[in-house]
Amino acid sequence: MPEQTVSHDELDHTNDEEEPCKELLILYATETGNAQDCADYIARQCRRIGFHGRVLSVDAYSPIDLIEEPLVLFVVSTTGSGVEPRAMTALWNILLRSNLPNDLFEGLPFAVFGLGDTSYEKFCWAAKMLSRRMESLGATEICERGEADEQHPLGIEGTLEPWTAQFLKVLSQLAQQPEGYEVASSATPPPRVVLPAASSTDLKNAKDPMNNDPRYHRAKVSVNKRMTAQDWYQDVRHLEFDFEDDVKYDPGDVAVIHPIAEAEDVQSFLDLMKWSDRADTPLTIRRNVTGK
Repeated sequence: MPEQTVSHDELDHTNDEEEPCKELLILYATETGNAQDCADYIARQCRRIGFHGRVLSVDAYSPIDLIEEPLVLFVVSTTGSGVEPRAMTALWNILLRSNLPNDLFEGLPFAVFGLGDTSYEKFCWAAKMLSRRMESLGATEICERGEADEQHPLGIEGTLEPWTAQFLKVLSQLAQQPEGYEVASSATPPPRVVLPAASSTDLKNAKDPMNNDPRYHRAKVSVNKRMTAQDWYQDVRHLEFDFEDDVKYDPGDVAVIHPIAEAEDVQSFLDLMKWSDRADTPLTIRRNVTGK
């Protein structure tokens, strides 16, 4: 990144002669998936005002490309005592280089939405540090940083929804929407995917991830014990699994569980939704909103 030479004119994203930007890069850094869910929610809301948001995990994005982006939103969780998610470590180490010029991101509009827990001393610390570092490198924070608290009575959504509404107003101003323009709360954004019927070719090429992806492992639940008191509103469980495979993991790793539904439960759901006559029709999942 520091070796790349870019002129101030190339970095100026606010040139009045350019068309208003309708592209938005949304980078998320997560450990448990909450930041990704928030990023997807914000992207859906942005489509209501005509902004196309590309949602990517930080570790799936090349940091050197940041200098070319017209607008960036970071959605960042804080883990443990003020630590950034592991997916963000590589980007953070690059941004902390002492030889980066102070005007590296001059003219780059950005915003940050952080996720944290006020029961920890360093609440939303990763988001705060990222916000400060981007500004010290010349970027312009266009919206007050959002800080979602797990302890909020409504959880993360208690901050996410009002902050997103404020963020949309800022985007509308950047896009030079007509004076008095308001985001229609009833507007339905276009779907991210469509579900056309699967062709014979689709069925021939289909692969079961359970059989082809080495990250999937079959297991049986051997222990399922409630840890919280019966009269407590939170149901926290201690689970143990028996694996046929030799599963390797490190402390702090996150497991995503895909339970197998009982046949009678599936049929009951299909009957309730009146989907029994088409439940066995193969469908193909295709992206309806594509990125660059």
